Amino acid sequence: MADSDALSLAGRNASGLFVKFSDWAGATRNSYSHHNIINIARYPIVFAIGDAAPITASGAKNSPGALFKVCTMNYHPTSRNRFIGLALAAALGATASLTGCQEVNQPTTTLTQAQWKEVKAQLLDEAPDPQYPIGAQFDDKIELIGFDIDAPLVAGKPATFTWYWKALKDIDDNWKVFVHFDSSEESYRQNLDHHPLGGLYQTGRWKEGQIIKDVQKVTISADFPNGQASPYIGFFKGDQRLPIKNSVKKTQDRRVIGPAVKVQNTNRKPKAAGGPLPNYVVTQVEDKALESLKIDGKLDEAFWSEVKPLSLQPLGNSPDLKSEVRVVRGPDYLLIGATLPDEHVWSKLDKRDADTWTEEVFEVYIDSNRDGKNYLELQINPLGTIFDAKFDERLGRGKGTRDEQINRARSWNMKDLETAVWVDGTINDDSDKDTKWSVEIKMPFTSIPGIDGAPSDGTQWATNFYRYDRPSDKATHTSAWSKPTSGTFHQVERFGTLKFGVPAPVRVPTKQLKLRQLKPATRENAPLKINPEQLQLLQKTGKAVKAE
Repeated sequence: MADSDALSLAGRNASGLFVKFSDWAGATRNSYSHHNIINIARYPIVFAIGDAAPITASGAKNSPGALFKVCTMNYHPTSRNRFIGLALAAALGATASLTGCQEVNQPTTTLTQAQWKEVKAQLLDEAPDPQYPIGAQFDDKIELIGFDIDAPLVAGKPATFTWYWKALKDIDDNWKVFVHFDSSEESYRQNLDHHPLGGLYQTGRWKEGQIIKDVQKVTISADFPNGQASPYIGFFKGDQRLPIKNSVKKTQDRRVIGPAVKVQNTNRKPKAAGGPLPNYVVTQVEDKALESLKIDGKLDEAFWSEVKPLSLQPLGNSPDLKSEVRVVRGPDYLLIGATLPDEHVWSKLDKRDADTWTEEVFEVYIDSNRDGKNYLELQINPLGTIFDAKFDERLGRGKGTRDEQINRARSWNMKDLETAVWVDGTINDDSDKDTKWSVEIKMPFTSIPGIDGAPSDGTQWATNFYRYDRPSDKATHTSAWSKPTSGTFHQVERFGTLKFGVPAPVRVPTKQLKLRQLKPATRENAPLKINPEQLQLLQKTGKAVKAE
């Protein structure tokens, strides 16, 4: 028997019980070509009894079956008859002298030899060079090396995604791959969730160092929008997702952002993506009302209560937290006030330009030209820590990696920016129940990227407001003024609109007003009365009309 041959012996007794021995991947063998035999020292043998139940000789826990006795024995070709007899005796319940037996829980899927042969063909000896390299590490378990796509992708037609995974350690449990294939043109998603290799080789079988070629054949939905689309990739089990440990393009909800690819669908007419965009008229406050302004986060000046708020809408399955934002303009600056209900206010990051989006945070985006260039991102957490960044290009479309683009953007600091946070409760204290936290922002117009001065009447800015609320380590509640249709907050085309120059005076409380005394009417200040004949004469001649 050659070293590469499989050892497969089978026997069936009168009652139909089946016994089978197979040399599966993982068995330790030594070849002695001089005698053309295999000498297996303490070869692991797995026994099971049942109607056509496969019995495999395997040292790995990944052998087929449910619960087995794993034992070891000495085997030599010259003892072949003794070997078969011992196996059959074990299958029929006879007593045999075996050493090293232990109970082993096996994966639920039972594979045939043909299936195992198929699996082995997808275990690569060398790292591939994928069409779309990624290099994302999920926890300390799995690396997504990258993936290939057989192009072109056409709606309604079959397609093949080939994912390349690497096991960073032996994995004990089964994690399912999720792939959210999202259109960048419209709000549309096709789920490509799957177990690797069609379920034949789930992650619970993976061994450290293995490289798995996971070929996934799908059909692109017939109504998938024409244009760009991106896969958002991760692993889940129940309501858990594996965290992403390294610096790659990713979302806050543990999804790796894959590169944009083209989907062709010339038969589908584009739909409005995400519905109509919201707009908000910026309130212009009289100078006198602003005299009492103090940037302390409390929003207790009289004019704030007179300004109509805009509401942040929950995204996904997040609850509606009733978060409100108000925007006011002064003579040369913009004021933003946010009221954020929260029963547990917390944050840890206290250094400027830290990764504040990983905690509870309020975010402001302003793009004066709605072109995804030279725009502002401002974040403030409950500790008052500021993250301010100027993006020359929309994040993900600039030069370098995602991290390089973020670091380049946050190296910029807004001049003369004033911010403050007030907490109605006690920050970072789990022992009590908080009510809310509020943010007050004052930014000079000339400090906002792309803005030269106070906006003139009719000016409109693309703007959005976001909030992350994280009541626990496992929960994230996300809300936005204008809902994005993709997995990024930087989707400028989905920003709402701030409008300037529309009259929206703020009423000052009556007690603060000084009523003007009106003069009684006299002949000198009485309104001019003109009868129809006089009006016709005036229109013809243009001559003044004598008052009656």
